[in-house]
Amino acid sequence: MAEIDRDAADLALAWELCYLDPVRAGAAGRRVAAGAGGAAAWGWWHVALAEVRAGTVALAEDALAHARAGFVRDRDARGLALADEVRAIALRRDGDLAGAFALQSELDLRPGIEFRPLDRFIVHNSRAGTFKRLGYSDDALRHLHAAVEAADASGNAGARITSMCNLGALQFDLCNLEDARSMCERAFHDAREACAPQVLAGAANTLILTYAALGDALRAREMAEYILRRPKELPEGTFEQCRGALALGHLVVGEIEAARALIEASGRGTAVDGEGAVFWAWLSARCALAMGETARARAIAQRTLVERSAAGSRDTPYDLMELHRVLADACEAMGDAPAALACVRRAHGLYEELVGRSARARRVALQVGFELERAQRERDVALDMQQALEAERRRLAEVNRELQRQVAANEALQAQLREQVLRDPLTGLHNRRYLFELGPGLLDGARRRGNTLAVVLLDLDHFKLLNDTYGHQAGDQVLQRFGLLLAQSLRKSDVVCRHGGEEFVAVMPDIDGNGAQVMLERLLEHHDEPAVEPGRRRLPRRPVSA
Repeated sequence: MAEIDRDAADLALAWELCYLDPVRAGAAGRRVAAGAGGAAAWGWWHVALAEVRAGTVALAEDALAHARAGFVRDRDARGLALADEVRAIALRRDGDLAGAFALQSELDLRPGIEFRPLDRFIVHNSRAGTFKRLGYSDDALRHLHAAVEAADASGNAGARITSMCNLGALQFDLCNLEDARSMCERAFHDAREACAPQVLAGAANTLILTYAALGDALRAREMAEYILRRPKELPEGTFEQCRGALALGHLVVGEIEAARALIEASGRGTAVDGEGAVFWAWLSARCALAMGETARARAIAQRTLVERSAAGSRDTPYDLMELHRVLADACEAMGDAPAALACVRRAHGLYEELVGRSARARRVALQVGFELERAQRERDVALDMQQALEAERRRLAEVNRELQRQVAANEALQAQLREQVLRDPLTGLHNRRYLFELGPGLLDGARRRGNTLAVVLLDLDHFKLLNDTYGHQAGDQVLQRFGLLLAQSLRKSDVVCRHGGEEFVAVMPDIDGNGAQVMLERLLEHHDEPAVEPGRRRLPRRPVSA
């Protein structure tokens, strides 16, 4: 009797710790597995889950064989289903995504399995991992939202923290950076409170990447420092698993030598392949560029792009965008403007793809929330069918309106983000990136049609002297007024951009040199600089060269 009580206590402990502390959960499972009867099969199952999450696949497979034998003997359909789910995790960890997907698809067809809330969390969390690795972000999102709901229903702290951490990591991949930050910060805080080392390491790793992507270099560095200074709070092997994020934490604050040391110690400083290759490539190239090794940075980026393309690899758009950006910077530093422009265009295309994914992720979240609410209401239909149906119709109408508002808001946000990327915030004119994107097409079109086209560079003379004398606020006012004059004076078909500093560029289609000169002379004649008075001094007129 006492032995049965001990097994029950150890099994309860293993369930409690299975997603908080896999090592301790596995130890409790081994104690139960050493006994006999139906409890032993579940003890072996916990050993398998612990090994596949924090140990070796070989030990997990051995434990699964014992667990399956017990479940078959006891005709335990739930146990067999969960054993196969752990088997799918092992296949995924070994890189056999097709095998994991096939096994999980077969599990979906098994009838009559009564899963508990924590079981449903394990199933959905596992499916999300497979779909994420396969590149099916929408499906991964739906499963992760279902995992969050099941974790909350189970009351298991480890499941709740893990689901939040995993959802935050996926939001980072989808460039939903603020959502990723808030979710991973919550998971990080809760994991520290609950002493969940494995989730703590995952949340810290994602937070370094997220802070860096948000431009918060100091917080990225602080999180890297946390990993480096608190090894006892983290599982063994965390430093190796987080080496890339740690290098990024050094790099964003200018600690180039420390970043390079971490990259080279990983063995991925010169050659990158396999999963995460693109991340390591842009990190290595960015580090080389920071040290003035421009040619090396370009070589790393170009070689990786060629090799990954030839291999037909599924790389995250965010990492590919960063790789094209660092390649653009390297090409620009080497004076290869056409190659730099091509890379900027590809990076911008990936950015737009990420914006679209981000908007779609928010729609999926709304849809999942809608589906969960509907399921909860359906459980109450038996109490009063007519009342529930009427409430459902009202709710559906409101949710549909909210979805339409959200879709419109997401589309407006996407357009706003693109406009922000291509606009100069001071003058409201388009910026140099817009010029580089649109200009070549205007030139090619003029050549094909045999039309003339004028390109004009305008420069406010002695602008530095004005800034030094009257201050940058006065200089900003001059730039704003001159930009407004350009926008109002030139034709609607002309492309007017602020090239940088006090330089402006106008691309004027369907006009020859004489016509352009007449327009510019008229513009300069109307150039009557406003009476900007910084303090009590009146600004002198500012000549313009074109």
